[in-house]
Amino acid sequence: MKMRTFSAVLAMCLCAISAVAAPAKTVTSTPAELMYLGVWPHTILVVDANQEKVVDKIDLPTDIARTMLLSPDKTKLIVSTLRDNSILTIDLATKKIENCFSLNDGPSSLRIGGLTTDPSGRLLYAVGTAIDKKIDHYEIGEPKLMVIDLAAKKVTRSAEFGKDDAFTSQRASMKVSPDGKLLYMFRQSIFVYDTSTLKLVKKIELSKAEAPETASMSLSPVEDPNAVPGKVTGIFNSSDPYVHQRVFGIAEVDLATQDYELTPIGPSATSIQPLLMSPDRKYGYTVAIYGTNGNRVTEFWVFDMKTRKLLNKHEFVGRTRLNFGLTADGTKLLIYNAGFEIEVYDAKTLAMRSTIDLHGDTTSNLVVMPTAGK
Repeated sequence: MKMRTFSAVLAMCLCAISAVAAPAKTVTSTPAELMYLGVWPHTILVVDANQEKVVDKIDLPTDIARTMLLSPDKTKLIVSTLRDNSILTIDLATKKIENCFSLNDGPSSLRIGGLTTDPSGRLLYAVGTAIDKKIDHYEIGEPKLMVIDLAAKKVTRSAEFGKDDAFTSQRASMKVSPDGKLLYMFRQSIFVYDTSTLKLVKKIELSKAEAPETASMSLSPVEDPNAVPGKVTGIFNSSDPYVHQRVFGIAEVDLATQDYELTPIGPSATSIQPLLMSPDRKYGYTVAIYGTNGNRVTEFWVFDMKTRKLLNKHEFVGRTRLNFGLTADGTKLLIYNAGFEIEVYDAKTLAMRSTIDLHGDTTSNLVVMPTAGK
């Protein structure tokens, strides 16, 4: 058995130490609506969207929080870290680390991307790339589809990508079907894998959809606390095969049946953030960016989700690099990353309400707890 280096052993020892949570703040009469966000150097902040401030924090014993997921039962936070490639499970009630392990093995490290969980919450699916440190160079392996068992604390299965689903990037958006039998990977096409074999069983080529006819298409969904269970709803971008005019629209994919519906809306912007919905799913929100540098224009877009029509748009001063979020009650739009603040906007007026000081640069995606009953 390969001996682990001192740094890997130290990481495992640190993982055994529970995170130290800051003392709970004074409880207000307004129920808390909590969100979680990683910040530099190795902290997860607990933000109350109602109070619009940081109310607690969780210090990680490992490294920077990079990707965070809610467990299927919404009681735990699953975190992957950057440099040491650790996986942590945090109990949200106690804010204590229940499980922690590193995927590195001596001089070999495993860079993880595209993380998602199965319905049981026991397995994680990811795209992993092995990096081996040699005497005078690094050897970087080909990306593989991997299964991480949280109880076994290791990668238990992996499979290489084939010629029909060749993978050239570390980034991927993935979702598992409600029955846990299928894994969806969203790229230029939608790739569907059998979770028992990790073999490709279907390739949904969106570029060959009957309407609209397109030469290329992409869909990158994110975690939405108000999403329809078992479905993915998001913004797609495409171009026609003749004059290559870029258009955008709203796509809905049924993870149980593999059916999908595409509704083209209009000319695409330079880039568009993922779509997030209000609790009643009547409205959808996103951020569109036109141009670059001095010609850059950033806008909020609001959609009627029933008719798939653009209802409103509003220009605001956007950051050079940003992520878009929405509170679970659908009343506040959030702009974060990169920077030390979350900008809070009113979802009705699209005007800025306040800023939340994070006291540290953001490092992860924002996790929003669903409202009661979701």
